[in-house]
Amino acid sequence: MEDMETLDLSLALEMLDGEKDLLMELLRAFVSGARLDGAELERLEALPDRTEAAKYVHFYKGAARQLAAQKLAASGQALEDVLRGKKSGDLVGLNKAFLADYEEAFEAIEGSLAVL
Repeated sequence: MEDMETLDLSLALEMLDGEKDLLMELLRAFVSGARLDGAELERLEALPDRTEAAKYVHFYKGAARQLAAQKLAASGQALEDVLRGKKSGDLVGLNKAFLADYEEAFEAIEGSLAVL
């Protein structure tokens, strides 16, 4: 996932048919919305049924896709696939990557608001 962009604003704008105001609104909603909480994710993952954990990850992954935060979307998809039982994988490692990609995307999005 290293070759993916943290935030591709050109792609995000293209996906929104060039609506810069809408992009700005989505960027602001991302940084002002509920922050990803690693402790909450771990709590949900510890439940016998990981459906709620998968939904939690899906929320942030979906937002990342909408904003073309490619690394976060990819790590979220990988984690969600394991939580839903579609694939096997190292949950600890996937969590670590997802949380790191979230923080990186959050900083990039926050920084983009200052220059757009």
